[in-house]
Amino acid sequence: MFDNLNVAIVASDKDFNVIYQNKKCRELFKNVFGKSDFSGAAIHECHSPVATEKVKKYYEDYTRNKRELDYYIVDASAGKTTVVNVPFYEREEFKGVVEFIFKSSLT
Repeated sequence: MFDNLNVAIVASDKDFNVIYQNKKCRELFKNVFGKSDFSGAAIHECHSPVATEKVKKYYEDYTRNKRELDYYIVDASAGKTTVVNVPFYEREEFKGVVEFIFKSSLT
């Protein structure tokens, strides 16, 4: 199902390691980074240092249940890209984040 969506989806665990990528995400990462599969890689390998610090702050907030989701907009060469971060939990314990990457601005 996720491979048929026109949105890139990548999930990472609470330790910042990539645990899932859909087909669209692998295509996007191949175009942006020259590498499609980041499974098992740390998120800093697919985020700038500034973005990595933002993501770490989001994770801290998710761990403390201070946020339900976050989003940010990136100016890319092909136009604006919106990234929506949604945390997931198991028995109320923070386990990681699913990131949805849209090739447009949602605002």
